[in-house]
Amino acid sequence: MEYTEKTVTLKSGRTCLIRRGEEADAAMLVDYLKATAGETPYLTREPEEVRTSLEEEVEFIRRKQDDPRGLMLLAFVDGQLAGPCSFAAVNNRNRTRHRCAVSIALYQKFWGMGIGTALLGEILDMAKSAGYEQAELEAVSANEPAIALYRKFGFETTGTVPRAFRYGDGTYADFLFMVKTL
Repeated sequence: MEYTEKTVTLKSGRTCLIRRGEEADAAMLVDYLKATAGETPYLTREPEEVRTSLEEEVEFIRRKQDDPRGLMLLAFVDGQLAGPCSFAAVNNRNRTRHRCAVSIALYQKFWGMGIGTALLGEILDMAKSAGYEQAELEAVSANEPAIALYRKFGFETTGTVPRAFRYGDGTYADFLFMVKTL
């Protein structure tokens, strides 16, 4: 899916470049996957579980570029990757073609700057323009800042998956399933 890059002004007055992911970003994105998996308990994998090769990431980016109903955007502040945001079809069956899954995750050092708001706003606008009527995501119930962001955009909690994560220390976390009409 095509996207024209944009520059947005953040809360602090700094600028953030938002653009489509490109094949040249693959190594940076593999590093991002490994780093963010270790920064937060809110993502689905541990750092050692990130086994994505450079070639696999390049292929993932190519698929996103060629997908008329999917998109991955990247946010950069001062030339540094802050994180990606994307949407993709839940599946391509006739009865579910109106639904897309949304994902977003930023490096921790970029939390609270307004980048999530800028990225999520762009991705939801693009999802609507791609013909989707509903956006869906999952959030760990303890991730209050992310849940507040999603609610700001009109996402509503429609269900809970109890004990969706089991951490190494034996504790659990629930998922909230959240939905927004576009």
